[in-house]
Amino acid sequence: MPIYQYKSIGKGCEYCSKGFEQMQSMKDKPLTKCPKCSGKVKKVPALFSGYSPLLSDSNLRDKGFTKLVKKDKGTYEKTT
Repeated sequence: MPIYQYKSIGKGCEYCSKGFEQMQSMKDKPLTKCPKCSGKVKKVPALFSGYSPLLSDSNLRDKGFTKLVKKDKGTYEKTT
């Protein structure tokens, strides 16, 4: 099943204001409400390049994750 990206229309809650992903069948209708706050949401185009705003450095840092980037052979640098 594909994963679709949604974002709030308007203010929204913490969950939908920055965007969220939802696994759905291709036959399912797009979501119109946030599963957490019932605020209005819209489906946003997915980027096929592998980049997702949900995986941006600032968003990862806000969620408590650490991102490491390979600098040299066997050496990694913390970017978040």
